[in-house]
Amino acid sequence: MHALTVLLSSTDSSLYDAVEGVIGSVEDLCLQVCDRPEDICRRAGSQYVALVLIHAPADGPEVSALVGRLKAGRKNLPVMVLSDRDDPEKELALFRLGVTDYFSRPLDLHRLGLAVDSHTMDARLALRFDGDLEPAVECLGDGDPFLYAPAAEMGRLMEQVRRIAPLAATVLLGGETGTGKTRLARLIHDLSPRRPEPFLVVNCGSLSDNLIESEMFGHVRGAFTGADRDRAGKFAEAGRGTLLLDDIDALSLPLQAKLLRVVDERVFEPVGSNRSQPVEARLIVASNRRLDDEVAAGRFRTDLFYRLNVVGFYLPPLRDRAFLVPHLARKFAADFAAAAGRPTPEIGPEALAAFEAHSWPGNVRELRNVLERAVALCPHETIGLDDLPDSLRGLDAEPPRTAAFPRAVTLARSKEEAERLCIAEALRRFSNNRLRAAAALGISRMTLYNKLRKYGLMEMA
Repeated sequence: MHALTVLLSSTDSSLYDAVEGVIGSVEDLCLQVCDRPEDICRRAGSQYVALVLIHAPADGPEVSALVGRLKAGRKNLPVMVLSDRDDPEKELALFRLGVTDYFSRPLDLHRLGLAVDSHTMDARLALRFDGDLEPAVECLGDGDPFLYAPAAEMGRLMEQVRRIAPLAATVLLGGETGTGKTRLARLIHDLSPRRPEPFLVVNCGSLSDNLIESEMFGHVRGAFTGADRDRAGKFAEAGRGTLLLDDIDALSLPLQAKLLRVVDERVFEPVGSNRSQPVEARLIVASNRRLDDEVAAGRFRTDLFYRLNVVGFYLPPLRDRAFLVPHLARKFAADFAAAAGRPTPEIGPEALAAFEAHSWPGNVRELRNVLERAVALCPHETIGLDDLPDSLRGLDAEPPRTAAFPRAVTLARSKEEAERLCIAEALRRFSNNRLRAAAALGISRMTLYNKLRKYGLMEMA
């Protein structure tokens, strides 16, 4: 089960910290901040928003108009106002507009917690017992938005992304290959004042040491064989923009020492030059390995690790965000169809079931490739099972069997058998009631339905 969202309209970090503690103490809730009225009105339309908190600063704009827009959009949405001063006249006017509760600072956090618990109880009970309720999916950023589910973990991560993006702090991104680290780095750039400036990437794992050094810092004519002219590196080309160093763990120790100086002193020298140049770009680094493990193994400098790990974000693999797969699949299908000048195809239920059953070892990148192939090959208006690669249709070739060596029981097969038995037991326990079985298993009714078909258990339900 995933958390419901409480939206806070405020730019006051101290208020956010206080409210975050209150929301964190209430089960099934997570806090997200919106600093623009249009954002909070747009996001409040989601059924997964259980409550809106509006900060009314003493010298800020009037909040009654925002309250009116929110109540016009969702009449039964609980809205509470957190005011910087006690103003009985304003309080009465806001109650007449439909505000659920009103608090003045300093906040009584105990009373606020009781009010939050009370006003979100119905929504939380519905989330807990409604088997048809799927996790919410929201997007962050314009143009090519970053999709995520505002559950406790990802909602908190994306809220931190919002808060850190306008700053100049170095960011360390972790996660398996294909989880979207480059996309998240681009999002941080797009959410910052640096957006009009370049966003450049250096893949540290694809070049030799000499080429990486020249790629990052540039070189002067005659610095090495073949250097027949001066060349600006990515640090210079990025200007006041953002530079992503991908696969940072692939840097050799000597190059790590040079990068440490860049991070510490904010200057660099092109290869073959003694003239220092200032670093103005924001630095984001990414790795698909845990850098603390690389430090422990002696392959990464401790001092550089701590200088780079000012703010760290870890992107979980797609198999841990399986509820995102249908949303991402539809988005990719629409993107590729638009690029080809074709209508966006639907994704059939059998294809969606195959997506759900797949473990996605290549993460979002693999899903994107599958949809690009499906859109290119699909001759119909609906992507079906036949339009997917063999690996998603269960048609991978098996090794030949011999009498001496019977077929091995793979880990994946063992997990599937355990899952099948668990589902069958839940159905028996609840007299084949799918809704109650799905709730007990912690999955939606649609997910249970797909697994029943996968494991041949439809006759039980």
